[in-house]
Amino acid sequence: MNEDKRLDWIPVVSLGLAVAVALLLYFNGGDPMQHLKVLAAYVALILVFFFGLMILVAMVRGRIDLSKLISEQDGTASISRFQLLIFTLVIALSMIFMLASTSSFPELPNQALILLGISASTYGVSKGIQKSAEMAQSQGSKDKPEDKADAKGA
Repeated sequence: MNEDKRLDWIPVVSLGLAVAVALLLYFNGGDPMQHLKVLAAYVALILVFFFGLMILVAMVRGRIDLSKLISEQDGTASISRFQLLIFTLVIALSMIFMLASTSSFPELPNQALILLGISASTYGVSKGIQKSAEMAQSQGSKDKPEDKADAKGA
């Protein structure tokens, strides 16, 4: 419980930074709608940063186990899961940074969508292959006892 108390400062700091950005924009003058867009971008960026920081701290302390994040059920590494995770994180963080720098929602390039589609398709195909192999293996193990029973009866 004491470890949880040490992390209480993270939401307070993120809220404080968001308020500081809001005050700077308010007293800076100019178009209020533009300031609202910039504020929303920075608040999202600050929140994502501090949520990520909280997750990293929990991972370092051993409270979050990521050993199964990119591994299969048998414990081997899954390249398709890793690829999907990395591509999704890179594109999501790029969108957040572009949102913060341009203060408007940027268009997602077609190449990024194609990259995500290929990555998700790779993951889906690998899961399909894995499932069909599991079904074939379980069906093969069901056939073997019957063959033995038939051989004994004959």
